[in-house]
Amino acid sequence: MDKVIASMLLIIASIVATVVVVNAVLPAIQRTSSDIATASDVVGTRLRSDVRIVETAGVVGEDYVQIWAKNVGASTIPSLEKIDVFFGETDDFERIGYDSEDTCPNPSPPPRSENCWQYALENDEEWAPYATLRITVYLTYDLETDKDYVSTIVLPNGLIASKVFTL
Repeated sequence: MDKVIASMLLIIASIVATVVVVNAVLPAIQRTSSDIATASDVVGTRLRSDVRIVETAGVVGEDYVQIWAKNVGASTIPSLEKIDVFFGETDDFERIGYDSEDTCPNPSPPPRSENCWQYALENDEEWAPYATLRITVYLTYDLETDKDYVSTIVLPNGLIASKVFTL
């Protein structure tokens, strides 16, 4: 009789221990699978994104430069105002802030107190695959001849496109 009671107690204890282990491990497994799915989605989005700077143009003595970038990826790029734009001489470039206000290209009163940029989509209403984005960078200084300038754009997902040019 003692053996039967001892066996029943061991069976009950093992069932309770199994329930405790399952309740402890199952949420961790669910969180891990959720994290893996999120990471997979981020990586997939990044792999489907691709951008090329096709042209950068400026005029000596002017205080702005234009950058044309093409979405050559397989997905639409949202939140264009969150793009990071870097511009300057190759050894002295800086991050330029986005500014949607009219005072960016036309400061009142002149001169412009800080660099800024604005964008326009050239051939679509969103930056879908094969659409071109024109970024105009307004500077606090004039472009000079025989200097190497670099323009770099960084998408919100971290993808980078860069181009060096000389006036």
